[in-house]
Amino acid sequence: MKKQNIIIEAVITTQGPLSIAMPVAQGGRANEYNNFPLMARGQDEEGKLMQTAYLPASTVRGFLRRASGLAAMEKRGIGKTTLQQAYSDILGQSADAKEEVDLVKLAALRDGDPILDLFGSWSIKSRLLVSNFLPKANVLPQAVTGVRKDLEDTDGVLEGLSESDRQAYHNRSDINSQRAAADAVVKGIKREMAKAKKESKPLADLEAELAIEESKAAALKSEMGDMANSSRTITEFFAMPVDVALHGRMVIEQAKERDIGLLLQALDALSTRPILGAQVARGCGEIAGRFTIKVDGRVVKTVATGGWEPSRVEDFVAVESEQAAA
Repeated sequence: MKKQNIIIEAVITTQGPLSIAMPVAQGGRANEYNNFPLMARGQDEEGKLMQTAYLPASTVRGFLRRASGLAAMEKRGIGKTTLQQAYSDILGQSADAKEEVDLVKLAALRDGDPILDLFGSWSIKSRLLVSNFLPKANVLPQAVTGVRKDLEDTDGVLEGLSESDRQAYHNRSDINSQRAAADAVVKGIKREMAKAKKESKPLADLEAELAIEESKAAALKSEMGDMANSSRTITEFFAMPVDVALHGRMVIEQAKERDIGLLLQALDALSTRPILGAQVARGCGEIAGRFTIKVDGRVVKTVATGGWEPSRVEDFVAVESEQAAA
């Protein structure tokens, strides 16, 4: 295959709610959706920017790289991968050469390391470009709530405890109810602050109120001691709805023959474990995908992923070759 760009048109469809929470920038605040990734897209009739949720390129690219790295480690065998190589394969962190310093060393490094060559590293340019994945129409995350249960929610457990432990549990349970109420107040104030910030309203009073309520919640949590994490808790997260098609694109620049094989292997891993994002234990993250691989505008392969089964690959070049031979 001559060196050219390969374009992969991709559609990822949510099979379950998709929950993602991005890190909050230093000194910043989470958005009103617990920092689910949002971007501005389009304007309403009044000229105000509208927003949509999206699947970040980093989430997709990160999965593909980790899948490629794990496959390489398995191929080498147990105990055959060095710590430095693992960092390079999985995270792109390696003691490699600077591209502008030693081109001969760089070429040899790329030739000997297919993952580094395709995905790049901190100092070596990636040849795989991945876009963000967006819905056709703007979609905002939905709030999902639930309850993490406690011991008393299972019949017979408290009866099996000693009298002193039962009393300790009930005392802790009372404090936990107060803590849950305090946490709810904190979340409510944060929502008010997000709304006020969007409307350019003063925040000083809300910030002072938030500091007081956060202090109350922290004190109650501290009073619960070691059992703070094993109590009934109201859970809340935000997720993109089910059956939303997210459109994106991947481009392999200066493509080599081995690149498609590496990508197909990673997509197969995404098919046999089709999970992205967080809140997996609460039924989130399952996706299905369709990837159309083009060379010079011509479709050469399609890959369907999902269902916890191997990916389904249709090879148009092979079919054309068989037809020509016949």
